[in-house]
Order: sequence, then C-alpha cells, then structure tokens
Amino acid sequence: MPQANGVQANLICNGISLTEYPGLSSDPNTVLCESTPGQTFEVEFLGPEAPSDCVVKLYCDGVCMDSYVYPRNQLMKATFRGIYLPNDDATLLPFKFANVELCEEDDSHPEQIVKNLGTVSLEAFRCTLGPRKPNSDSVIPAVASNSKFSERNKKASMIPHTIGLGQSIPASKKRSSMCRATHNLDPTPYLRFVWQYRSRSMLITSGVIPRPVSPPITHQNDEPRPEEQEPRIEALKDLKPDIKPKPIGSKPLVIDLCDDNQTSAFFSSSIDNPIILDDDDDDSPIQSSKNVAQAGSSSTQQGDIKPVKIESKMAAGGQRNQSIIAIDGPPNQTKRAQGGIEVDQSDPKRAKLTIQSVTLNDSDEDPDDEDSA
Repeated sequence: MPQANGVQANLICNGISLTEYPGLSSDPNTVLCESTPGQTFEVEFLGPEAPSDCVVKLYCDGVCMDSYVYPRNQLMKATFRGIYLPNDDATLLPFKFANVELCEEDDSHPEQIVKNLGTVSLEAFRCTLGPRKPNSDSVIPAVASNSKFSERNKKASMIPHTIGLGQSIPASKKRSSMCRATHNLDPTPYLRFVWQYRSRSMLITSGVIPRPVSPPITHQNDEPRPEEQEPRIEALKDLKPDIKPKPIGSKPLVIDLCDDNQTSAFFSSSIDNPIILDDDDDDSPIQSSKNVAQAGSSSTQQGDIKPVKIESKMAAGGQRNQSIIAIDGPPNQTKRAQGGIEVDQSDPKRAKLTIQSVTLNDSDEDPDDEDSA
C-alpha cells in the first residue's frame, strides 16, 4: 500500500486490497495493480491529524469524482465508495473497471483524461476552509467510460480498461448534509498516491507478473511399449521365404578337369571376352581377358546358351591342351576353343583352363589347318 507522511491508502475490491507491484514510472507513491472489467472497488485512506486545513480529492482517469475536507488538527480518515445519486442521499453508483471502447473517430476527450488514462489517484491540497453550509445536490461526473476513444490514440489502444460507474446500490452511509467551501487552494498537491491499473495480460507481458507454469503434457492412452522386439521380428522372418537376389550376368561355372569322362557345359554363343574356367575355390570362378577375339562373322548366333564338349590332349612338354566343341550346331560345323591348362604342382587336381581362341570350322576340314579367328 502507498504510504507517505504517516498517511496510507488502499484500493479495495470485495473487501480485499488489490495486490500492488512496483510502478512503471519513478514517481513516488506510484504502484501497479491488476484490473478486471466489471469489478467494483473502493479507495480508503487513513492518516494522522491534518497539519493545516486541507482537502483530499479522488481522481479516476483524470476526472475528479469526490472530495473530503479536513480542518486543521482533525484526524484524516475516509472511504470513497462511489457517487451519490442526485436528490438521493442513501443510494450511490459504485466505481468499477470497464473495457475501453475504440472507434474510428475521436470524441475529443479533454487532455486531462487522455493524459491520466489508466490511473486512480488520491491527492491532498492545502487550502483555507470557509464556514459550514448546507450541502447542495451533487452532480454525476462524466467518467471516461462514457465516451469512445480513437483507434489512432496510442495510449487508449494500449490500455484496455477505463473506470466507470456501476449499477446503483444502497449506500452504507448517508451523504453528509453539510459542506464547507475552500479558498486559497494550492495548485500542486502536497501528497499524492497513484495506482496504475492494467489488465493481467499486460502485466505478464511487461514482466511484472511471472508467467504461469504450463502443466506437463500427459497422454491418457499411454500404453507401455515392449522393451524387446526380437521375438516379433523373428516371427515375421519365419513367415517370409528366404529369397536371395539373383546375380546379374553369367553364373559361375566350375569344371572338374580330372574327370576322364567328357563333360558337356553351356556357354554363351556371344563371346565378347575370354572365359577362364577354374576349379580353384580361392580364385574367382570366371575371369575375362581381352586377348581373345570374337568368333568369325560366318557363325550365326542362334541363342544365348549352347551345349559344348570338352576334349583334352597332351602336348609336348607335359602341357595339356583343352578343346571345347559345340555339339548343337549344324552337322558339318563345329566350334572349337583353344585353351591352355596350368596345373598346380602341389595339387594335381587343381588346374586352370584359359580359353585362348574360338573358331568355327566345317567338320570335313583338318583341325590342324584352322586359323585363329
């Protein structure tokens, strides 16, 4: 609560003082408070005896709402609850917070209202009091909420609330029937308390009120996930056949050269590169070399796969020559492929056959006169 010179003041809503926060300005006795549209409030103050004649006024958005006078040495104490109705000393209109209304055109509010928009202030002025006289009928002041503010008004667009008057209620205390005139009123108050009221969202945005802590996100249908998926994966594997990808190109071919029986094998009739036949598991089963030329143009390609017959002859120097003869061609033609065999001395059963040339000849010609294709 603002307090100065032994005087303290409070802004009360529903019998409880509003929570106050440090003000936005450096002015003394200025605090921030939260305003809620439709909420009514009262302003009360309590202090020592007045050091001199004085008058205490209540301003809402720069508009003087009511006042109390105190002769010298009189205890300063009062509560502003609202505005009494004219010709009715037992009914009043309470103060309340209201939403500000914006429009395209300005209603030309007095500068005093625009300057003090969003404030409630209590100000004490020194003066000289005149003699007592009967109280005249009161007039309802023109509060800021009765008019609209322009959308171009920067301050009005930033402050969402104003102060208005609520529905009439019975007054807890009748209005005084006597009053006193004031003379020599000082233009500057010697004591001033200011409440700057703002919406809660504005106070949070400006960092005055901490942001509420968001509750943790919980899922209602959370189910425990299995820690191990291995059994399920193995079951899926059993349902699917073990399909291996087919190799691209020619399949490996292994020929046992130690077998005395003639062996029939299938080779591609289109020989772009030489083929190495190997029964050695350590080496690649089929290798290619660019030393062998393609067969002569007289041979006609009739298919991709043709059966052949392999014949082995012993040559001079202990080297064995291997011939591969096609057996599915015309009766008078054979295909021969010359090759050499390298025998592993440590293991006579391991040998490598290299096709060196391929020829196409008539069956009635002498094989010794064949020319390399």
